[in-house]
Amino acid sequence: MKLLSHSKFSRARRQAGFTLGEMVMSVGIFLILFIGVMVAIQIFGLRQYSLGATKLSAMGGAMKVLNQLRDDIRSSKSVDVGNCTTVSDPSTFTLTGPTNKNYGAALKICSTTNSIPFTIYYLDTSGATNYLRMATTTDGTTFPSNTVLSAYITNTVVFDAEDSYGNVLTNDSNNRIIRLELDFYQWEYPVGMIGGVGVNSYDFYKLTTRISRRLID
Repeated sequence: MKLLSHSKFSRARRQAGFTLGEMVMSVGIFLILFIGVMVAIQIFGLRQYSLGATKLSAMGGAMKVLNQLRDDIRSSKSVDVGNCTTVSDPSTFTLTGPTNKNYGAALKICSTTNSIPFTIYYLDTSGATNYLRMATTTDGTTFPSNTVLSAYITNTVVFDAEDSYGNVLTNDSNNRIIRLELDFYQWEYPVGMIGGVGVNSYDFYKLTTRISRRLID
């Protein structure tokens, strides 16, 4: 058996290692991969945060509308479902009852036994954006307070009056239940932004609830 001399063994061992250039290249590749993975994780986290925050913003706005409407109906003396013959003018509110089915795009709420003052919730479809608005009046013709509650509504029947079994009423039953349905869409990515311009970036939401008056006369 032939043994390597000491000088040949040392030279072979030195030749089996990495050169400085190879080490630098290996470290550089590792850093590039590491930074790429970290950036991808950060982008994924930011995207998930944006999606979650936008959904929370949409549901928060919807719950605000629900709370406002719930408080007004529960404390009211009378509630009537109807439509505005001029969709952008709450003073043109007309009833759908008592002989027709009580459903429509507007809701009139009186907080006293008098017919005036009153509050109207109505769907304004006069523009490109369908708004759910709330307007109040003290004389029945002028509405100094007109507030946009929600935007980009897609359903045309927002309110209906039902019995306890969920049947739409055709009379003015005193213990009727008001059903609210809001179908709306919101741009998925910008936080808290309703609408906007984007391709395949909209989320759709549906809010449904039933509310009755607290005190039945």
